[in-house]
Amino acid sequence: MKFLEILSIFAAAGSAMASSCHPDYECCKGCQTILTDDEGNWGAENGQWCFIDEKKCSDSIGKCKFEKIGYPCCSHCNVILTDESGKWGAENGQWCGIPDNCGASEPTEPSQPSQPTKPTKKSENFFDNELYVNDVYAKKIEGSLKGLSPELQAKARRVEKVSTAVWLAWEGAPDEVAPHLEAAGKKTVTFIMYMIPTRDCGSLASAGGAKDLNKYKGYVNSIAATIKKYPDAKVNMIIEPDTLGNLITGDTEACKNVHDLHKTALSYAINVFGALDNVNAYLDCAHHVWLGWGAPKVAALIKELLDNAPDGDVRGFSTNVSNYQPIDQEYEYHEKLNAALEDLGITGKKFIVDTSRSGVDITEAFAVNQTWCNLSAAGLGEPSRGSPDPENKPLLDAYMWLKPPAESDGSDKGSRADPVCAREDSFPGAPDAGSWFEAYFISMLEKSPFYKASGETTKPTEEKPTEEKPTEEKPAEEKPAECKFEAVGFKCCTTTCEVYYTDDTGDWGVENNDWCGIPDSCKK
Repeated sequence: MKFLEILSIFAAAGSAMASSCHPDYECCKGCQTILTDDEGNWGAENGQWCFIDEKKCSDSIGKCKFEKIGYPCCSHCNVILTDESGKWGAENGQWCGIPDNCGASEPTEPSQPSQPTKPTKKSENFFDNELYVNDVYAKKIEGSLKGLSPELQAKARRVEKVSTAVWLAWEGAPDEVAPHLEAAGKKTVTFIMYMIPTRDCGSLASAGGAKDLNKYKGYVNSIAATIKKYPDAKVNMIIEPDTLGNLITGDTEACKNVHDLHKTALSYAINVFGALDNVNAYLDCAHHVWLGWGAPKVAALIKELLDNAPDGDVRGFSTNVSNYQPIDQEYEYHEKLNAALEDLGITGKKFIVDTSRSGVDITEAFAVNQTWCNLSAAGLGEPSRGSPDPENKPLLDAYMWLKPPAESDGSDKGSRADPVCAREDSFPGAPDAGSWFEAYFISMLEKSPFYKASGETTKPTEEKPTEEKPTEEKPAEEKPAECKFEAVGFKCCTTTCEVYYTDDTGDWGVENNDWCGIPDSCKK
């Protein structure tokens, strides 16, 4: 609990009053210490901080007999249990000892002061802002259009405008942050920090990461320092996909040997990125097939990681990164994990789900081998967007293409060959992880139920004029103006002039969850 932040908030709000104990805060009536900092000892009364009168409370300050047996003292006097050690209460799902001065006749205190709690650092969902489209990724798609049917080309061009995350996964990645922030301007950029030492416990396909903890801290600090130079930027930072999952289920010696290292690295990243005002940090929590069975265990590990990040916090958690799971099943995992976190006193958290390759229900296909490498059955999923279903899925901050879906998960050939990538349900001919995999992209594009032109599957012939209708009743000047966007497979917007994106073709808007071109009439 970062009470020092809260003290500064109260001070800034002017909610405290000067007293003989402190220039800005009232003296506490009692002697119960909740926090000690450089100024002295603090208590809480009536939901406000107060300063402990050291002269009056000299006999009780700093004394908590329960610390000798590994427990803190409670900040209240509600007794749940009494044993030979004394009286016990509970806070934040943990036992705490009732101080001996609880209930003393002089001075008296309220039986249960309303202790200030850690505020949510940021309330803004950055995914609700316009999302940054990585031009490099869009150009790779454009380069894959040759030979495709006109329908698939039009579909692919819609995919070009879907926001994807930028992975920070190699030693030169810190230098790539500034160019993306420059290109994004006021749009939200989503980065994925994927540089933890012995990444994925040293697995072949995703081998890499920082060579040691100090090098990792250097990468984190460098990236954070760059983001600080762009105070108006809005940044989502996804922290180390798969690492938490491996901490819970990794039973190989390679995983067991790096447990402490990975915990320390995760907490460090949370502490740094989670303290930046223009960053919303999300810790990755695998997916429902991997960890959905053990939400309480996941929550306990999250609490440990957050407790070891005194200056930072996370807005929430990412799931299904680089996987294929259906959204509804992932959301059930979100609900279970959120409930387990609330049981530990961690509240108000949000979730994002990677929808890049979840366009086809792969439940049965995935159950056969649980193949994570370039699953052949996958199709491109729902486009990236913030608050996709606030009524039915209020925990969701976003659908987001965290995995750029045309980038390979790994190969079955070469020095980094992984046997999973050679399975019969893994798309054949894959290059190394992170490399452009054109044939796989086209396969997922074909399978996707999304990104079709509006009305592509219907023919509203009844809306056309009949032969009986005199042509003079529809003057030529009433015909809609030509739409230049039709040449690239898109319609012009008819109900909006709001610009979401601009490229060489012109300005783009969105109608019915599909891209449309902003007509010239909007500029008049």
